[in-house]
Amino acid sequence: MLEKLAWTTQQRKVVDLLPYEYNPRKMTAQQSRKLRESLEKFGLVEIPVINADGVLLAGHQRCKAMVALGRGDELVDVRVPNRQLTDAEFKEYNVASNAIKGDWVDELLREHFAEVDLADFGISLADMEQLHEQTSTKADVPELPIVAKFSEQYSAVVIICTNAIDANHVAEVLQLEQAKSYKSDRVGRTSVIHAKQFIDAWKAAKS
Repeated sequence: MLEKLAWTTQQRKVVDLLPYEYNPRKMTAQQSRKLRESLEKFGLVEIPVINADGVLLAGHQRCKAMVALGRGDELVDVRVPNRQLTDAEFKEYNVASNAIKGDWVDELLREHFAEVDLADFGISLADMEQLHEQTSTKADVPELPIVAKFSEQYSAVVIICTNAIDANHVAEVLQLEQAKSYKSDRVGRTSVIHAKQFIDAWKAAKS
């Protein structure tokens, strides 16, 4: 049985951190330039992650940029496991660290990050708005309608979110993921509640 993974922070020279041959993430020339500029301004803030043998699980592009800046001999903090990860564990973590990034909230970017040149980071508010309009007007046929038809036997609770912040809060609290809906063996009813009512009720129940 494999020992449970535990991680410690150690120091290594950047040049001693070995790139993973099959790392599935790459950067454009513009992204690489912005990364180098960020490293020059803030330093290496996000800690690279390595396997017990020194092969990088996360932080390939940051370490590559550090070498390009002539800072390969610098000692940096790294996260190191207490044992060598299996091949399956290594690949799962590598993909997860690259894939799990979340989505931008365009209202917050527009309101609180106006002084940042978002285009330099490949973020276009106009494109985000267009995508939102396309998805909101798309006439998808739901797996199950909100209002039960005659002979349908299921219950439903609909939480109405009028903005992305409320939607993200509700999704986080309920740990929502896409899932199939199943019918019950009785005739149900549909209830509707606004997100604010739900959030207020949840906070009251937790206090």
